[in-house]
Amino acid sequence: MLTSEPIVRVENLTKIFETELGKIFLFGELCAEIEEGDFAAITGPTGVGKTTLINIIAGLEAPSGGKVTVLGNDVTLMNDPSMTEFRGRHIGMVFQESRLLTNVSVFENVELPLVIQGAKESERIRRTGEILEFFGLTRKAYDYPTALSAGENKKVAIARALVTEPSLLLMDEPTGGLDASALNVLAPLLRGIHYFQKGTIVMATNSLSLARMASREIPIVRPRIMMASQS
Repeated sequence: MLTSEPIVRVENLTKIFETELGKIFLFGELCAEIEEGDFAAITGPTGVGKTTLINIIAGLEAPSGGKVTVLGNDVTLMNDPSMTEFRGRHIGMVFQESRLLTNVSVFENVELPLVIQGAKESERIRRTGEILEFFGLTRKAYDYPTALSAGENKKVAIARALVTEPSLLLMDEPTGGLDASALNVLAPLLRGIHYFQKGTIVMATNSLSLARMASREIPIVRPRIMMASQS
């Protein structure tokens, strides 16, 4: 059932980085709302802060100003233990790098979030098996990530993010670094995830074709730079 409140609300968001040459101001007091069931694409050229915005929504990075609310919780005010627990229960994360554990199997990588949640073994086996089947990875279940292609590793990373059935899936450049053949497989799969999983997806991407798949776009303006001599 759809909620009356947005899944994500961004209010007057800013992020300031200080460098030797001056200050870099990101987002320009960005405001945005992402409703339950949305597939939102965060777009803009390299360097505008797309990854930073994903990290702020996930509670992995603090903004310099403004407020971000996820599922009614102000993540900018939550302490690290509370945010870690909240993220583990409600948010699935797919980073630019797959960040898979290379010393355990594909099955164990995907199962890991359920282990952290304390799910029963029978439930872990069932849900991990189902998500691997959805991604066409059943035959790779007991292979190690080092034996997989880059595209397969990315699929494993997305499966791991989805196995807990999160309310919000955050993806940072999910097709970054993949060749054309892998892109041709993964792009339709992302559309299928949104259709079949019925979840809310927020994806940072440089890809125009991926952005067109989304139901809405959140464009990020170019950063404002204040040179040290102007301060």
